[in-house]
Amino acid sequence: MFAAESMSGIFPAVPKWAWIIVFLLINTAINYIGISFTAVVNRLFLAAEVIFIIIFVIMAITAIAKGIDGATFTTTPLFNKEYFSAPLVATALSIAVLSFLGFDGIATLAEESKSGHKSAGVAMIGGLVVVAIFFISQTWLAGMLVPNTTSFPEDQAGNAFFDIVGRVSSHAWQVAFLAMNALAVGIANAVAAQSATSRLLFSMSRDGQLPRFLSHINAKNRVPERAILLVAGITLVLGLFFVGQIGLISSLVNFGALTSFLLLHLSVMIFFGVRRRSSNILLHWVVPIIGFCIIGFVLWNAEPAAKIGGIAWLIIGIGVLIYYTRRGIGILPEHRADSIEASSKE
Repeated sequence: MFAAESMSGIFPAVPKWAWIIVFLLINTAINYIGISFTAVVNRLFLAAEVIFIIIFVIMAITAIAKGIDGATFTTTPLFNKEYFSAPLVATALSIAVLSFLGFDGIATLAEESKSGHKSAGVAMIGGLVVVAIFFISQTWLAGMLVPNTTSFPEDQAGNAFFDIVGRVSSHAWQVAFLAMNALAVGIANAVAAQSATSRLLFSMSRDGQLPRFLSHINAKNRVPERAILLVAGITLVLGLFFVGQIGLISSLVNFGALTSFLLLHLSVMIFFGVRRRSSNILLHWVVPIIGFCIIGFVLWNAEPAAKIGGIAWLIIGIGVLIYYTRRGIGILPEHRADSIEASSKE
């Protein structure tokens, strides 16, 4: 949807739903070929994205130094006491979650990693740090380029960053950045998301938590093809249904993600602190409690629509939990629990 929004800024005559279909077909094909090809595609896009980030930083610093449109070097975009409030920060955090969400998807590829489970953890934390530096730097610079702007019209909000690029450079550069963003989001990011989600479904199916047909592996490409196709189908339906409603779908996704992370912190305390009686108080009690409180505060300040949709989805999950419990199927089979514990010790 974000990619379609960017492409509509370049080709306004082409409907957004058409771009959703195009990107989805490309992503599904890349994932179907295999994880090695997926990795190559991601490396290529990573290199291109870094180049564009460097170009923007040079453009922005040059424009600020020249004082274009009154731009000056200031920390106001990072912190403005006039507008600062805890509820505002919580609302902003719930929006920012969508930008930082993908780093945890690396965990789903741990079994396919050449260096074992430990490398996945290092990659997750390293990726999160690098992404944070990139995102904060870009947003800070963009904020300094529009010193007298506090909001953008709804029809411009989706591509506001690229309007800023065009303002300090040229229309050609604006189009180039729009295209790069569309390809990065619509292919690189979405390929990774589809890959992570399909492997999560595969793992849950293998462990008896989802229908067995999702655990099928393509003998030639060694990919969970049925899970990949199911994710593609769901993405198509939701993408077409929510096309043009980025604000709503973002809040729903964020609520689901935050709820998952909230339960993850609780799971760490129950699994390691209670079941395994871990002596590591800092990692298995203090840190999860702090994280639980922060995420809980953000959820409390989420939009009403997100709360309603998220709670409804959570209720469905509880129903699934009850169903499997009554069938005598554990939430986490013992052999998987032992594997998690071994990975933690590593």
